[in-house]
Amino acid sequence: MATKHFGVWLTLFLALSGSACKGKHDRITVQNEEEDTAPRLASTLPMNDSKNAAQLLTGFYSIEDNAWRWTAGKFSVRLRTPPAARQSGATLSFSFTLPDVVIQKDKNLTLAASINGMALKSVAYNAPGTQVFSADVPASALAADNVTIDFALDKTMQPQGDQRQLGVIAISVGLVGK
Repeated sequence: MATKHFGVWLTLFLALSGSACKGKHDRITVQNEEEDTAPRLASTLPMNDSKNAAQLLTGFYSIEDNAWRWTAGKFSVRLRTPPAARQSGATLSFSFTLPDVVIQKDKNLTLAASINGMALKSVAYNAPGTQVFSADVPASALAADNVTIDFALDKTMQPQGDQRQLGVIAISVGLVGK
């Protein structure tokens, strides 16, 4: 019985005597280790990357040959604004292939782009092959965390037996800060 009381007295003594450790210790910062479940928008989208497909808003067809996508005559994409672009602007770059059949039929094709409704540029293409549409984007158009870029072609084609109106073969699209 004395042993039983001894443990109680010892615990009480230690608690009341302030014999708790009073040494200096490093502070520990507790951080939330839960993953952010919201996907982060990309500022550059290769067309063969299905994980960012939600950023292709309208006018893009399924991935073909695990490398590219056909576009419709009008197509839109949402891109993250690169942080540096808010101060100095950015360059919009759209890499695509203009099929030979389009040039043989129509002789040329004009591509226009706008960002959040503000017209950027239009370019006429008259040669088949890989092309890069490039346009300067002023910093004033890049104040938000992300932007919507709308593209429009003046012509499309509809191959026999295909219900789609096809524009160009999209390879990648992106915003790069200046």
